[in-house]
Amino acid sequence: MPHLTEVQPSPQQNDNRKKLNIETDVVHVPLASDPDVSDASVGEAPVSTVTSGGGEPLSAEDMLKLMAESERAAIAVTDLNVPPPGIVTPITRVEERPMVAPGDGGDEFPGVGSPTSIVALLVPLTGRDSELGQAMLNAAQLALFDNLDLATTLLIKDTTGTPEGAANAASEALEEGAQLLIGPLFSESIRAAAPASRERGVAIIGFSNDRAVAGEGVYVFGFTPDQQIKRIVTYAAASGVRRVAALVPHNDYGHAVVAALDESVQDAGLSVGQIEYFATDGSDAEEVVQRMAGLYKSSDSPSQQPIDGVLIAAGGRQLRSLASFLSFDIETTRVRLLGTELWHHENIPGEPALKGGWFAAPPPGKWARFEQKYQVSFDSQPPHGAALAYDAISLAGMLIRTRQIDSVHSTEAGALSATNGFAGIQGVFRFGLDGVAERALAIYEVSADGFKVIDPPRPGFDGGPMQ
Repeated sequence: MPHLTEVQPSPQQNDNRKKLNIETDVVHVPLASDPDVSDASVGEAPVSTVTSGGGEPLSAEDMLKLMAESERAAIAVTDLNVPPPGIVTPITRVEERPMVAPGDGGDEFPGVGSPTSIVALLVPLTGRDSELGQAMLNAAQLALFDNLDLATTLLIKDTTGTPEGAANAASEALEEGAQLLIGPLFSESIRAAAPASRERGVAIIGFSNDRAVAGEGVYVFGFTPDQQIKRIVTYAAASGVRRVAALVPHNDYGHAVVAALDESVQDAGLSVGQIEYFATDGSDAEEVVQRMAGLYKSSDSPSQQPIDGVLIAAGGRQLRSLASFLSFDIETTRVRLLGTELWHHENIPGEPALKGGWFAAPPPGKWARFEQKYQVSFDSQPPHGAALAYDAISLAGMLIRTRQIDSVHSTEAGALSATNGFAGIQGVFRFGLDGVAERALAIYEVSADGFKVIDPPRPGFDGGPMQ
């Protein structure tokens, strides 16, 4: 295991949520073998080389303003035992691990990456979002143990949680020979890092869900709102919902949701009754819900199609608050509540007003096994965002083994978009020609004690990649 500086866990955390095996057209980004939970040394496997490059807590207001971002937007604030950042010293793999050839039944062969393959991970290890950055580094180390060959070096660069820090981190990594940049976390940092990477012809796989930053060698790996909205609206329409209203935050994320809703309802044959924007601090939640309730009651007239679906683009305490107000003013037994992956959090099933609601989110996939290994290795629960780091590093390992890492900068080369998908921790994904990750999502229903999948995702992708 790498040496980590010992530090105490932060009391307030932000839960921002193997072998190479190709079956038909789905490439499985390898997952670690099942850990022996009784063995405390499970994480002490030999690894590739890792080197380290060279705050104020995030306020609730700042976090809500950043709802458009990938995993911070995905999950509400909660306490996690994810340790704050430690500085990683170089780790060197000391023995060779077997790999499985594509399409092979298990024959061993040595890694075939370039003798100088270099990948850089750009995450905040100090400053804003350092807790999530450390968790993503932890997950990246697990992927290293499993999926990168002996000749690969992973550079760890601290973005300090700022666009300026991300730009500096990217420049340093490129100066040190990085052939692929994994990260940064959010769109403003990706924009800052992109000019240097484009100048060198090196691709970025960023963790943002802002599709506006994708293209010209930048790939967006987060879960984008438009795909979630399309999935839940299509399922709702197929299940009999005909007219929907929406409660969305008054920020960039909310506007992205509304744009996706307008497009999705047209394709699905639904109509939109009303869009209500709520303040990101939740101060006007009751007022907004009362306005929507007035429309709901007026829609009972024979001349209007009744509202039978309400989309709530919120998570955590804000979601629970909005749903509770709705239950006072709207007969929720006649209205289906709909949501996005923002709902996918452990504090949601206990809210009676959300029982029976549907939402689109990543499928369970291999999360349970990943979560178990992470907990054994780092003595903490992983935030969902950590799985993105594991999958991205594993994907880099696949690109190295197949000698495609230097061609990823051009989407036309097809290294990331020409297949029917990669099977990661949270389901199947691939990149479209626009550089945005396309994902197969599940539909969940909220029950009193958890979530259940009521419509599983497709196992792969049909046809060509998204344009």
